Amino acid sequence: MEDLSRQRTLRKAPFLEWCDAEGLAVVTGYGVEDLRTLPLAHWERVGGPAAYCHLEGSQGFVGALVVEIPPGQSLRTIRHLYEEQVLILEGRGATQFWSDGSQQAVTLEWQAGSLFSPPLNARHQHFNGSSSEPVRLVAVNNAPLIFNIYKSADFIFSAPYDFSNRFSGERDYFSSEFKPGELEDTAVNFIPDVYAVPLNDHPERGVGFSRLGIHLSGNSMVGHIMAIQSGTYKKAHRHTAGAQVIVLSGKGYSLMWPPGGDFVRVNWKKGSLLVPPEGWYHHHFTASPEAARHLALRRGLRGVGIPWLASVSERDGGNMLEHEDEPPEIRAMYEAELAKEGVPLRMRPIQRPK
Repeated sequence: MEDLSRQRTLRKAPFLEWCDAEGLAVVTGYGVEDLRTLPLAHWERVGGPAAYCHLEGSQGFVGALVVEIPPGQSLRTIRHLYEEQVLILEGRGATQFWSDGSQQAVTLEWQAGSLFSPPLNARHQHFNGSSSEPVRLVAVNNAPLIFNIYKSADFIFSAPYDFSNRFSGERDYFSSEFKPGELEDTAVNFIPDVYAVPLNDHPERGVGFSRLGIHLSGNSMVGHIMAIQSGTYKKAHRHTAGAQVIVLSGKGYSLMWPPGGDFVRVNWKKGSLLVPPEGWYHHHFTASPEAARHLALRRGLRGVGIPWLASVSERDGGNMLEHEDEPPEIRAMYEAELAKEGVPLRMRPIQRPK
């Protein structure tokens, strides 16, 4: 019985079995060095080169599909019952969307740095707007969760239901106007340039740290854009699984570790991806002369699982580690990294209780 239980536990999830059957390449590990240069292979379902990043911290909730659109071409029209948030990594083009209640397409033009979320189950098609340069995009989605529940590609990609409460063909649907959000700081359906979004300072989460929570297209998935100034790092914290952290600019590294466990270090630069596992402490360290900007796209699903309080100090019952309580080797490691890069430390010394 123990052997049988082990076999059941270690068997691939339905989503990964489906990826194998589809011929969709799967990338594992704790991080991806550069999504822009990640090797891709043709995936017939989308009609272009693709690979799926199913990293350790994804834990069956959320992953990241990287897709390329060759110059002058388009991907296949598609609809699906999983949510996704699309970041354009390189190139320019447009996406057309259709609702079942409207035959006229809604067209959204985008460029590198644009972020949007196709409304749930709306038919859509991506087009490359250049005849000479490819487009590369990353679509962070909850496909693993949906596949592991339904186990039917025909249902997930062919269900005719129109979620008209989210999208019904409105011509101005993809507005870039930020509005007060219920799930995050702001609600918006299109961000033309994630590099230009103003952020709010949050020194209680770390010196030089700023952030803005975002909620796209009325979907359950959410995210945030954050910046960490040069010579600083964010306080360690813990939260739910599946947050896909995409590096937009800057250079540095992250440390992740389970309570009482060993550090896992992931070096990053523009284009990198990392995913902290659930309940693991993690720090993000900027080691470049310029600030680092990250985009974290997450599963949402508020009220599901442990309610981690990632921005509340552990001293107050939350899951954020104050600098005075972090392992002492962390600051020493960071100072050595800054010295190697020739970047000054912009944080006060840690005053530890004697």
